[in-house]
Amino acid sequence: MKRTWVIVAALVAALAGGVDAADKVNLNAATKEQLVTLGLTESQALQVIAHRAKSGPFLQVEELLAVQQMNKETFEKVRDHVTVDE
Repeated sequence: MKRTWVIVAALVAALAGGVDAADKVNLNAATKEQLVTLGLTESQALQVIAHRAKSGPFLQVEELLAVQQMNKETFEKVRDHVTVDE
């Protein structure tokens, strides 16, 4: 249960605009669960992972728009919460 509260607290902080580079989810290493916590559907999260496996690592966050099932609205919602940096 404690883990759930930590995730909720991190999500609230992220949505409040207090996201720094250390709090961002790396698109090149993210799990399905991490992507879903950002607001992607499970299907979209799996598409991100499949795209990464097929096309190699993301070089820019904007490449997320090339993922099947990704729309501009969802991209805008998550763009400030993801990174491709290590």
